[in-house]
Amino acid sequence: MTTDVNTQKLIYLYGFIPAEEIKEKGEISIPGIDSDYSVEFYTYGDITVAACLVKEEEFNEQELNKKVEDMKWLQEKAFHHHDNMNKLHEKYTIIPLKFGTIYQNKESMESTIGSYRENIQHIFQELEGKEEWNIKIYTDVKKFKESVAVTSPAIEEEQKKIEELPRGKQFFAKKKIEKRIEEQADNDIIDYCENFHEEVKKYSEAEEVKKNWEKKLTGREDDMCWNAAYLIPEEHVEKVAKLVKDKRTGEENFTFEITGPWPAYHFSDFSKGKK
Repeated sequence: MTTDVNTQKLIYLYGFIPAEEIKEKGEISIPGIDSDYSVEFYTYGDITVAACLVKEEEFNEQELNKKVEDMKWLQEKAFHHHDNMNKLHEKYTIIPLKFGTIYQNKESMESTIGSYRENIQHIFQELEGKEEWNIKIYTDVKKFKESVAVTSPAIEEEQKKIEELPRGKQFFAKKKIEKRIEEQADNDIIDYCENFHEEVKKYSEAEEVKKNWEKKLTGREDDMCWNAAYLIPEEHVEKVAKLVKDKRTGEENFTFEITGPWPAYHFSDFSKGKK
């Protein structure tokens, strides 16, 4: 498709890459988020930017705010961004940028790199030889509470005492014990997940605990009770995978899901700290 040379253009960014890696491994050819353009590599000293041109009339701030309300457009473009990021991550150390990161021109892009050069270089060093992995844990909370009700000696003792109470007092006593069962189940689930988290931390360089997803997002019948990202050195990935496998084998109440490696979305905020 031919594009008018007079069309005003913006620059859509995917991420930052060490310039030496581009020099050693070469540039890959992948399509841009605007189908009229391919991804290009702009180098500023020791930092290379993976980016592509986009038409200003379609990607200016006002137009972009409208388009993100169109779920079909958003899903298509977000998938493209994620897919390209994975392709770049397979070949290079990359600091991934958020979907919709757009600059007016090369000068503004270069200015940002100049302002955060030291931070960007520090993150390159932090990410080298490491991979981001996500681990989620699920359980059926209702069944877990039922299990607590029949396996906890303390709860069992209280239930026996309730049976000895006058009928009028049993109702309130049962409500009280139901609340205690719920609290104990919640605490047991948290303790289990946090203990597992501590085991994974032995092999990871950094961690970020995230919000659990609701069932309408997971599409599952059970409940998500843990969701965390881990930055794991490549030599420890197999150890973490084995840890998860062993947990899956020996655990009836919890289900584990591990995915990766991903671009280090959770460990790449170059805007933190001093410029």
